[in-house]
Amino acid sequence: CVQNTRLLERLLGTATEMAAPPALFLFPNLTSLVVREINIRIAGLRALASSSFLTNLSSLDVSANEIEAAGLEALAASSFFPNLSSLYATHNVIGDAGIRAFAASSFFPKLS
Repeated sequence: CVQNTRLLERLLGTATEMAAPPALFLFPNLTSLVVREINIRIAGLRALASSSFLTNLSSLDVSANEIEAAGLEALAASSFFPNLSSLYATHNVIGDAGIRAFAASSFFPKLS
């Protein structure tokens, strides 16, 4: 689980020890990202939420990653996903707080 989160941080460019550009920087037109069942947990979702390289993303699948409310709250507070129209977050423990944070967010105008 920690290994998967570190790998995701390297892909997204949020790892503090990283000197090279993030791998996802090489895919500026990426529209769909599936990070399902790799146990990224809250730290991994926070890494996703802080990545400025995913602005063209229209579909994100973070299902079955042991994500709790704080992880979805971090994503809800991110302005880096203006084109997101589909979010799959099933089989996580998001709870009412995570749902409320996302419902109150104004950063996802295309999300249905």
